Amino acid sequence: MPISDPAVQTNSLLDAIMLAATGGVLDAVVYLLHGQVFATAMTGNVVFLGIVIVTQSWNQIIPHLAPILGFFAGITTSKHLRTRFGIRSLLLSLVLEIATIFILGWLPANFPQILFTSIIAYVAAVQVASFRRVDSFAFNSTFATGNLRDVAEGIYDALRPEASREVRKKGRTEARDLGLISLCFLAGAVLGAWASPRFANHSLWLAEPLLLIVALHCRRHNRPPAVPNSTK
Repeated sequence: MPISDPAVQTNSLLDAIMLAATGGVLDAVVYLLHGQVFATAMTGNVVFLGIVIVTQSWNQIIPHLAPILGFFAGITTSKHLRTRFGIRSLLLSLVLEIATIFILGWLPANFPQILFTSIIAYVAAVQVASFRRVDSFAFNSTFATGNLRDVAEGIYDALRPEASREVRKKGRTEARDLGLISLCFLAGAVLGAWASPRFANHSLWLAEPLLLIVALHCRRHNRPPAVPNSTK
C-alpha cells in the first residue's frame, strides 16, 4: 500500500476477522441466490468470463462482467474517500456498506440479479480496499488466496531452524493471525450457505452485526488527532 495514502492504518485482529466473516457471508449468499456469480472473488468471475467467451454463451457475459465493473467502481470510491477524508474514510466506508446491505436484504427474489450482484461487488470492493492491514501484515477481507499464501509462508518461517528468533516469531504470528482470518472467512461462507435457502436475501443481514462491531471499533480507535485551539 502506498505510504502516501492518508488512510493507511493497521486494523485490529478483531476488525479483520469480522470483515473476513462478512466477505464469506456475502459471497455465499450471492453465489447461491443470484446466478452463481461471485460477489467478492473477482478471480472466479474472470475465469467464468473466459469460459463464457470460449463456449460462446454470450447471454452470460453481462452477468459475469457486471460485478467486475462494480468492483472497479468500489475500488475507485474507496480511493476517493481515503484521499478526501483520510482516516474518517474507514467509518464512512462501513456506513455505506451497512446501509447498502440493509436495503438489499429487503429486496424480493425477483430483483434483477445483474444489478444486485453489481451492488454487492461494489460495497465489497470498498471494504477490501479500505481495510488492508492487521498487525504488521497485509490481509484480504473478501477473498482467501493471499491470506492462505501468507499462512503457508508464515509456517515455513516459524519452522525454519536457521531463521532468527525474530523471524520465527513473526512467522508464527503471521500464520496464526491470517489462519484465523481465513477460518473466519470460511465460517462466514458456511453461515451464508446455511441461511440462503432459509431466509433468501434477508441472509445478508447476518453480516450487519459484524460490520457494526468494526464500525464501533473504528469510531473509538481511529479518530483523527484533535486540532488545538489557536490562541491570540
